[in-house]
Order: sequence, then C-alpha cells, then structure tokens
Amino acid sequence: MRNVDVSVVIPSYNSEKTIEKALDSIVNQKTKYNFEVLIIDDGSFDNTIDIVKNYAKNYDNIYLFFQRHKFQAEA
Repeated sequence: MRNVDVSVVIPSYNSEKTIEKALDSIVNQKTKYNFEVLIIDDGSFDNTIDIVKNYAKNYDNIYLFFQRHKFQAEA
C-alpha cells in the first residue's frame, strides 16, 4: 500500500465535458506530497467512465469507483 498524504475526491455524474480539465489540473500539480485521486461516479451514461479509465491506466494514483445512480439526497 502506498503512503498517501492527500486524497482528492471528485464526485462525478455525466461530466465528460469537464473531467479531463479537472484531472489534468490535479495531476499537473507540483507538490512534495503523495496524493491519490478518487473519482466517485454516480452512474454516468456519457463518456465519463471511459475518460477516467484512460487516466487510471496512465496514472497509478487515480482510482474510479462506480455506483448506480442514487439521485439526490432527501432532506
């Protein structure tokens, strides 16, 4: 197991238009800290999953978690 100093959690749902920009921004950070990126996808049906899988293939600190769409929480 890697020693991780910072975890960045990104919730996503049909975010194919913005997920690349978000991931590029994170992976291009110049930092001394070890970090991981956790993408929690809530049942996207666009290309979000494919985009994230491609990043996860190229970076060993990016992880995708997928769940069926849960909708918004009730108050």
